[in-house]
Amino acid sequence: MAGLFVVVLALVAIYWFWIRSKRTFNRPLTVQEMIGAASNVEWEGLAQNQNQYRLVVEVEPINLDHASVDENKTVWINFLSLINTISLPYKLITQSQLFEMKDYMDDYQQSLQELPEEYTLLKKSGEIVSDYLMDSMNQQSIRNHHGYIIFEYSPMTSGASIQVGSSKLNGLLDKAAPRKEHLSVEERSDLAMQMLEEAEELLYGFCEQVGMRYQRLDKAGVWNYTYQTLQRELAPQARMIDALHMDSFNRMKHSLTMIEIQSESNLV
Repeated sequence: MAGLFVVVLALVAIYWFWIRSKRTFNRPLTVQEMIGAASNVEWEGLAQNQNQYRLVVEVEPINLDHASVDENKTVWINFLSLINTISLPYKLITQSQLFEMKDYMDDYQQSLQELPEEYTLLKKSGEIVSDYLMDSMNQQSIRNHHGYIIFEYSPMTSGASIQVGSSKLNGLLDKAAPRKEHLSVEERSDLAMQMLEEAEELLYGFCEQVGMRYQRLDKAGVWNYTYQTLQRELAPQARMIDALHMDSFNRMKHSLTMIEIQSESNLV
């Protein structure tokens, strides 16, 4: 009887762990997991989270609503060709972000103040436009669409670079390849950057074919993208661009305390 109870208990435990692992496997990714919010980011934009490496490329979406049928067909054929060519895991992300125009508003209001007094009607018209834009900014009614492609590569889990179309032969090639667990941290980073940049070049070729602007995000860009994604309400008020202007991401740090000490010593 005791033996039967132990067997039943073991079966229940196995079933429970199976259900839990299945739920964990099938659950949707969180935003932090999808963008790698816990990653260490190098200056050139290579983000590392344990053995996972990422590069983020921002692209400007193109409007195909007014394009001809042939133009639409060309774009989609090139896009499908890109998807079939890229061999690395990737994520396509579209975001609607608040349109950033604080600096534009400051310059616009400054130009109104500098108008001569004889341009009364022009100044009044400019103030109406300024009030409208300010209300739109305060109500967060003006938004802009951004597109991002995140390329991923893991040196420890990726297979051999040569694929022959046979799973058995590919397995033999994987065994014959150098053991990647023996790679140093620097070698893994260099290998990941090489593989990610190859995928990145394929994307650049597609963007140039269809007239889409693109840029790889550097360290500040990756942090800004992560910040805007995780802090959608706070980002327009506490902007990352202000931190950039204060040299928060500069390699060379300036200590105000040290400058004060040097100034006081010079006075003495």
